[in-house]
Amino acid sequence: MTYLIADSGATKTDWLYADDDNILHIKTQGLHPNNIQQMSDSEDIRTQIGDLKPDAIHFFGAGCGNPVSDEIVSRFLQPIFPNAKIRIQSDLHGSGKAFFGNGDGVVAVLGTGSVCAKIKEGNIAKKSAALGFAIGDEGSAADLGRRILKIYFRKTGQPESLEFIADKLNHADYATMMNRIYRAGKPNRELASVAGEVLNDPMPPELSQVIKDGFKDFADQQLSMLDLNGDESIVFTGKVAEVHQELLIPILNQKGYKNITIRYPVISAWRERVKAGRVVF
Repeated sequence: MTYLIADSGATKTDWLYADDDNILHIKTQGLHPNNIQQMSDSEDIRTQIGDLKPDAIHFFGAGCGNPVSDEIVSRFLQPIFPNAKIRIQSDLHGSGKAFFGNGDGVVAVLGTGSVCAKIKEGNIAKKSAALGFAIGDEGSAADLGRRILKIYFRKTGQPESLEFIADKLNHADYATMMNRIYRAGKPNRELASVAGEVLNDPMPPELSQVIKDGFKDFADQQLSMLDLNGDESIVFTGKVAEVHQELLIPILNQKGYKNITIRYPVISAWRERVKAGRVVF
């Protein structure tokens, strides 16, 4: 049997195509159910992976894991892969299976958005309320982008920080940036992009503190919902976690979380399981 495993966030999707001993890794745009644009996104996916003929697709996506969202993604994929059996589940479920198989642990995602879950015997036992980029997603790229823009346009930062942000954003004025964010079809991506453009070392200490504050809020607002004792194995994934792990891990240790691992991208863990013949869905 040939199959596709997809790990999808708001910004990108990693696909792993397995055909006996042949494994192919392909990257496409993110396919969040709230942001899928049927015509343009469908053409993009067809162009990049439409020639593959999987018997089954296991799609693990941000925003998935409920009937409405799962149906949106399923209806999007089915015309592209008409002969495949498609199963849609949340990115947290997929990460839990990739990292822990049928075991126990905690998965935390810090990417374009943020969320975490306690995994028991390979399934989600409890998860945080992420609330999306407009309300929550603490510590995510979208959240950090929002914090940066507040500092910049409200002039609450130190001169060094304001100059640094201005340089990274090519001195974008208020109208240009507001148009970029609010007229975007996928505003969470735009906010995340702002964070990616600005938060690069070496940066002013004040901006490092912005990242730390985001991580503290994630721990206090989301990890705290899982009622952990601190001894659990916690695997963080996502671009933000990977890039800023030197800031992230000490904060989590201070909060009492001891066993922290950063693994990114998730598809690498899936590849290891495929090669070892230990794939469990």
